Amino acid sequence: MRLDDIEKRLDLAFDMRTEELELITPHLIGAPGVGKSTIVKEYAKQKAKQLQKQFTDYDTLNPQDIKQITQTPDKYYIFADKRLTSLDPIDFSGLPKVTNDTQYVMFLPLALAKLLNQTAGLLFLDEFLNENRPNMLSASFRIVRDYKIGDIALNRQVLVVAASNSAEHSSLANSIPKPLRDRFDFIETQAPTIENWTTWMDNKYGPTNWDHNILAYLLWKPSDFLTNTTDTMEDNGFEPPATPRGWTYTSLAFAKTQDPQLRASIAKGKLGKVGETLIAFLANKVPAFNELATTPQIIKDYNIEQKYLVALTIAEAITHTQTNMSKAKKIIEYISEKDDRETISALFAFLQKQQRQQLYLTIKDNPTILNALQQTGQALL
Repeated sequence: MRLDDIEKRLDLAFDMRTEELELITPHLIGAPGVGKSTIVKEYAKQKAKQLQKQFTDYDTLNPQDIKQITQTPDKYYIFADKRLTSLDPIDFSGLPKVTNDTQYVMFLPLALAKLLNQTAGLLFLDEFLNENRPNMLSASFRIVRDYKIGDIALNRQVLVVAASNSAEHSSLANSIPKPLRDRFDFIETQAPTIENWTTWMDNKYGPTNWDHNILAYLLWKPSDFLTNTTDTMEDNGFEPPATPRGWTYTSLAFAKTQDPQLRASIAKGKLGKVGETLIAFLANKVPAFNELATTPQIIKDYNIEQKYLVALTIAEAITHTQTNMSKAKKIIEYISEKDDRETISALFAFLQKQQRQQLYLTIKDNPTILNALQQTGQALL
């Protein structure tokens, strides 16, 4: 399901909640590392902005912060990310407090319950299907069913969202009793497209803070963007899957080091066998942009891996300095003469939409290039 469709489902659940129409808990289901947690947190930030409240991560608060928030709760939007497998049932019920006559007890309210009773916010219950302790399941199901933490009701502007790895991707996943399944709106969560992931990386970390050679590899072999995520009997128990989360970490780590041994170790440790293929791909060397621009014939006998790296080198040069667009014209013409559609496609895939448009305006007067673009069928505008 597309990201905007997931956000619409979350918005619908929020509206149903605030209008007191029906209590429902969106439950994101998908492979590990596809961005379920990121989707929920980014949604919470957008919702806080929409409600004109201050987004606040519960895990960053100290007792003094909590006291201050409860004095002016209408100003805040609390985001709480809780993994059920790391909690105790008492975390959802509070500590018992003996009253003066000692004939009965009451429960001290939890800080989280106190906040979410008074403020807007989102309670995210992660790894929901991994939990199997009966008392913990009872506490978590009550939140989903009644929108209460212990005996404290959640504010009408609080949405509860769950997330789990599907059974095919996790041997730890348990079943939800059928009578409780209709308390959820199950949302199948797919990995983002490589293009969407690239845009997200640029927006979140900045184009210069992650290694775009990773993108060259993913465009060359897109099937490796999400692989080895299914639990199998042949699994050695520690082979990591290749997921968007893993590619994010590897891209950021590669931007921090040029040490080939360290890079190989990172790739293997975070992406498994796919990491070994990545290192082999990156072992292909290509000249710097200025050399490519002046003597494009040097790429004549390049293999497919080198061609993708050539496309990346041109794209990064264009992105870095607009004047490089005119310099790139000669090598793009050479590629067009060779009818090298793979390199042309890769080049435009590396560019953002605005840069594609600018490059098109620079080269559209060249009939050889224009014909190659038309034959390639690359969407420029």
